[in-house]
Amino acid sequence: MFKKSLICFIVFAIVLSPLQAFAEQLEGKVTALSLDERAPFAGVLLDPIAASKMIVDQKYLRTEIELELTKSFQQELADKRLSFDLLKVNYDSLKKIHEETLALKDEQIVDLNLLLKEEMSNNNSNWKVIGGMTVGIILSVAVFYASVEIVK
Repeated sequence: MFKKSLICFIVFAIVLSPLQAFAEQLEGKVTALSLDERAPFAGVLLDPIAASKMIVDQKYLRTEIELELTKSFQQELADKRLSFDLLKVNYDSLKKIHEETLALKDEQIVDLNLLLKEEMSNNNSNWKVIGGMTVGIILSVAVFYASVEIVK
């Protein structure tokens, strides 16, 4: 009976007493030492928590810097690619316009050459000039001859 009452008392004590656990905050301590203090050298003394925190911070700082550099590099690369693509599109459009303009000019040259050949082949103005000169000379000689005959 004593065991039962002892068990009941322990159970009630555990149930009724608040269970609290306090966690210690993991803050490391950094201690600066001089040459004449209780350390064999001058420097900074770290406990294991502070040392591990510094190592982890350094590791993540390196990763963070690498990510930041990668991000800025990728952003600059994307900007340069965009500029290059815009310049390429501009160049291609100007090249296409230039080629089309040259094709139109070539067509105009061919058409004008054909018109010039047609004009020159149908041109009888040389014969008209020669005929007019011949008629003028003949009329001049006829008038001169008529005037000489009238005087006689």
